[in-house]
Amino acid sequence: MDIMFLIALAKKGCFDEYVRISSVAIAKELGISQQTASRKIRELEEEGYITREIFPRGQTIKLTSKGKGKLKKLHIDLMKIFNEFEQHVLSIKGKIISGLGEGRYYMQIEGYRVQFKEKLGFDPYPGTLNVKLYGEENIKTRHFLEKFEGIEIKGFVHEKRTFGKVRCFKAEINGIKGAVIFPERSHHSLNVIEFIAPVNVKKEKKLKDGDEVKIRIFLYS
Repeated sequence: MDIMFLIALAKKGCFDEYVRISSVAIAKELGISQQTASRKIRELEEEGYITREIFPRGQTIKLTSKGKGKLKKLHIDLMKIFNEFEQHVLSIKGKIISGLGEGRYYMQIEGYRVQFKEKLGFDPYPGTLNVKLYGEENIKTRHFLEKFEGIEIKGFVHEKRTFGKVRCFKAEINGIKGAVIFPERSHHSLNVIEFIAPVNVKKEKKLKDGDEVKIRIFLYS
């Protein structure tokens, strides 16, 4: 019953902002009595799934991060069940851009290289292929990836300097298998994805800045 209430509230607009809504409206939405709806709303508030503002003539309701998290988990679980994506693969498009050369430096640090070889199965070429996403659909797909854990490359200390962790997903571009990486500390904006592989992708596939590529990202490896 909790999840059905949260879905009903989200459909009414309560996912990201306070919305004026009555227990009568929720009762009608779910086909239950007004008394049951009122009781359940109080329970959801007590359990930390929603927050309310009470006024003399009504109330406003908004889902908390805990409530939204429960819906996000349901979304992922349903995707697994219905296999919405072919073999749990996401496709995302963008155009190649030049980086700042930082990828070359980080790919050569032993603390990262050892973990990449162990967890991804390859020794990365010293450098990253930077792909800038475009279009609303591709940007949404990038944000959707945030819901998945991926493969974690742990942070470490090297020469008195702390290096942050990196989240990875196995991926491929134009038949070259590698991984997309999301460093905990990055100078790139969220619409730029870094791809690593055991070879120089640009050289192997004769690519240049401005060329469009499609990245296939494997959610579960």
